[in-house]
Amino acid sequence: MKFVILTDTHFVEPGRLLYGLDPAARLAAAVHVINRDHADIAFAIVTGDLAHWGEIAAYAELKRVMGGLAAPVILMMGNHDRREPLRAVFADADDDGNGYVQSVRRFEAATVITLDTADEESRTHAGFLCPARLAFFDRALAEAPPDRPVLLFQHHPPFDTGLPHLDRIRLRNPEALWAVFERRRRPDHIFLGHVHRPIAGTWRGVPFHIQRATNHQVAFDLVSEEIPGSLEMPDYSLVSVAKDAIVIHQRPFLYDGPVYWLHDKAAQDAPSTAALAG
Repeated sequence: MKFVILTDTHFVEPGRLLYGLDPAARLAAAVHVINRDHADIAFAIVTGDLAHWGEIAAYAELKRVMGGLAAPVILMMGNHDRREPLRAVFADADDDGNGYVQSVRRFEAATVITLDTADEESRTHAGFLCPARLAFFDRALAEAPPDRPVLLFQHHPPFDTGLPHLDRIRLRNPEALWAVFERRRRPDHIFLGHVHRPIAGTWRGVPFHIQRATNHQVAFDLVSEEIPGSLEMPDYSLVSVAKDAIVIHQRPFLYDGPVYWLHDKAAQDAPSTAALAG
């Protein structure tokens, strides 16, 4: 099974820019490349912060752009999102029966679980999993077929990344999440958004992948208390799930520079990158 991960699209009302960038144009560029190069994916998933201010008009613009994607789309909640406006536009958004935007999907290759970590009651942007959401996750893990991996998706990391400005607003109750792991089973991989940086590693032995944002990025800064932004290029990830491996390729979809053969002597001796571009 193959699928694509996008995150932190941060849509705004049509005609507006965010940090000088057009979120709709950036996502449209990703949609174009995904349709062109990945016709075999099972789905594309957007792991939260769909809209920057949670406005109906922003979600409507997101629906317009995502409507061009050939593959099925899974939308998740982030700290910038609001459930009521989201559902006003995406009436078929996931619903766990308690109003939270989370779900379980069982594929032949893997079980895909999405969790809604948004805390609309909080004055901060930190995440939270209430008892109802944790109970949903407990049932999802208990019922997951044992013969295939479990892939967990949530917006907020449950651990520190080393970025102090974002570690303050990670998931507030990671031990409650871990207790479900211990009671049922550990996911085979965790996929996250929120951080706007490409980060990979393990949390207590469980591998994780944090996806770079589709719109603006967070600068590499391990000291500042304020959140530093950057205009680094966005990407999406192509994930392949096989019986013996999970492989993640990060693709910078706005790159339009040269591609050359590394063993080509002319390319090795090129006097400049402009020469490579021809």
